[in-house]
Amino acid sequence: MKIGLCPSYKKAPAKNFVLPIVDYLHQKNMEVFLDEEMKDDFQLPLITKDTPIDIFITLGGDGTLLYFVSKYIDRKDAVFTAINFGSLGFMADIRIEEFEGYLDDLVEKKWEAKERVMIDATSPEGRNFFSVNDVVFHRGSIKSMVELEVTIDGVYFNTFQADGLIISTPTGSTAYSLAAGGPIMCPTIEALVITPICPHALTTRPFVIPATSTLNITSLSKEENITATVDGLTSFSLAPGQSSTVSLSKKTFKLISFPEKNNTFYATLREKLDWKGFH
Repeated sequence: MKIGLCPSYKKAPAKNFVLPIVDYLHQKNMEVFLDEEMKDDFQLPLITKDTPIDIFITLGGDGTLLYFVSKYIDRKDAVFTAINFGSLGFMADIRIEEFEGYLDDLVEKKWEAKERVMIDATSPEGRNFFSVNDVVFHRGSIKSMVELEVTIDGVYFNTFQADGLIISTPTGSTAYSLAAGGPIMCPTIEALVITPICPHALTTRPFVIPATSTLNITSLSKEENITATVDGLTSFSLAPGQSSTVSLSKKTFKLISFPEKNNTFYATLREKLDWKGFH
């Protein structure tokens, strides 16, 4: 089995654990390759375009996982798992102090890989962006609210006056959308969530639509460009009157869970959100 190890270059603890994790995997007769961004820090084989990686292990938080899914999304047969050095982590939910037990299960294939949907966003210039979590249309440097007209499958839905609008996947429902009052969704559901950010109407609420729907978002703001941010990694602008299309992507990614360790989405919710249920 070939493992691609992808540490966050922003988090020193993640880099500090590279060699212990590599040593542990080598003891299990795993081949380990390191992301090229760490080439100056470690003398290890690097991931190249021709390296047939079976599993990518990211070291960081959810943001690190998003970054490396974006980087390696064209590796169609690869799956991802993540060791968490962040503060929350709904996808990166393996705590560093538990990594040996999880890596044992990884080697022994005591895991499941669940496919997650992604979305595409098209800029006014026709450039395509893909997203694991969300596409956020927001006011950027504009000091006032923005106006965004939304159609669904060509049918007028609503015009939002708000600080912005989040179009989220089920995976992204526990990210910015949740903070803005959106629903938590099981990540294996095929649906999209429209969540307004601080809307100027008490009756405006998040809305769940089928994943087969195509959204068209038009900026009705009259003076300045609004910004569309994709997974917090890349962005593009909408000038007044310009539109962006958001729809289900043909791309998907696979994320590992460990059912024998109760490493499921529901268990993660209880732990991360500090729910007080008893069992």
